[in-house]
Amino acid sequence: MAGALAWGRRRLQLSFAKHPSLAGHSRWAKRVTRWIPGYAYGDEEVFRTDGASDAVEAARRQGFFRLAGQFAGHHPRSIIQSTEAARHISDLQFTRAYRVPFQFSPYVRTHLKLGGFVESSEGVHITDLDGRRYMDLTGSYGVNVMGYDFYKSCMEEAAQRVQALGPVLGSLHPCTAWNAERLCRISGKDEVSFHMSGTEAVMQAVRLARYHTGRKYLVRFCGSYHGWWDDVQPGPGNPMPPGCTYTLKEMDEDTLRVLSTRKDIACVLVNPLQALHPNRPAPGDSTLVDSSRSAGFDRQRYTEWIRSLREVCTRRGIVLIFDEVFLGFRLAPGGAQEYFGVDADIVTYGKTLGGGFPVGVICGRRSLMVRYREDRPADICFARGTFNSHPELGGQRAAHLQSQLFRRGVSVGDRPISSGRRVDATRWVVVAGSRRG
Repeated sequence: MAGALAWGRRRLQLSFAKHPSLAGHSRWAKRVTRWIPGYAYGDEEVFRTDGASDAVEAARRQGFFRLAGQFAGHHPRSIIQSTEAARHISDLQFTRAYRVPFQFSPYVRTHLKLGGFVESSEGVHITDLDGRRYMDLTGSYGVNVMGYDFYKSCMEEAAQRVQALGPVLGSLHPCTAWNAERLCRISGKDEVSFHMSGTEAVMQAVRLARYHTGRKYLVRFCGSYHGWWDDVQPGPGNPMPPGCTYTLKEMDEDTLRVLSTRKDIACVLVNPLQALHPNRPAPGDSTLVDSSRSAGFDRQRYTEWIRSLREVCTRRGIVLIFDEVFLGFRLAPGGAQEYFGVDADIVTYGKTLGGGFPVGVICGRRSLMVRYREDRPADICFARGTFNSHPELGGQRAAHLQSQLFRRGVSVGDRPISSGRRVDATRWVVVAGSRRG
């Protein structure tokens, strides 16, 4: 009886720590998505679903088809290329289907054709196949915020630095050692591990936390995004049921109580971008549909929250992971750790470090980064990736990282070394499951 009561108390604590919205209840959210029937508005309904008058409906219809005509006239080559390519590219099919709410999607896809191809960039502008020039307000999903010419120069410099080595894999180019040393200095961590994307970096960070704690559950906060793999995206869009994941309320005492009492939690994932909108999803295309998006930032309150997480994670032996794939070093040269004055156990970086290339990086304490046990040699923690330390990616990280630091006036020491100079990298670099020099 005592055991049943203790189990019930823990379950009740867990329930109180979940956000009341569907985003906080992954299983229910998946059930609800299966119950929603598919339907679409026809020509007589699509412009007056809100009961608009005849005059308003006519004005909407006229404006919609005027826009469709402008697009068709201005971008014929781009539209034709996109339409033909969509037959073979599933991503194009998906984005076209969900650009607007599903009830309107068939009508919009039929009458308002859009292009998805561009052929050049300059500064903050991109040019499509018809020579039409646009200002890129999205910055490639928030990656290229300094203008495309900056990233092109980084890519060119990276190619020049590693040209002599070429696509050699397995062995490391010397710039990898420079990257590792500087990243350890910036993050305040002991070791680094290189990967191909932010999603991959977070996957490995969670795996390391589980390996070293012997626990299986991770905690993510309602609305946060940490990539698209199963354990961090447990709701709609994932065909598998929620697994070893607790989705809890951010900035809430009930969550701290769960962390203080449960013994099965390996790590807590924090995306500092959520400070702008705790417990709500990051902005997406749907944000533009109804203009309902709002954001605010209380630095003092969020700092207190992060410090509370740090305290309880330290006390309970839970690994605190800062997912800085989105923010990188934009808050401060030392990232969110420096900005909020809180030391994480592991930090992940991604697109903001790539300088135009796909990269992922983990920086962590040495005790958490090691992937084997001397006393149990068969008990290892795998991390594999053929291209994780590709020379050109290393050159790109070096060029981008140095340019970023110089822009901020941060001393980075010597320039990244060429292949003619020897540096001991064994203190910093962890690649593909073993230390490499």
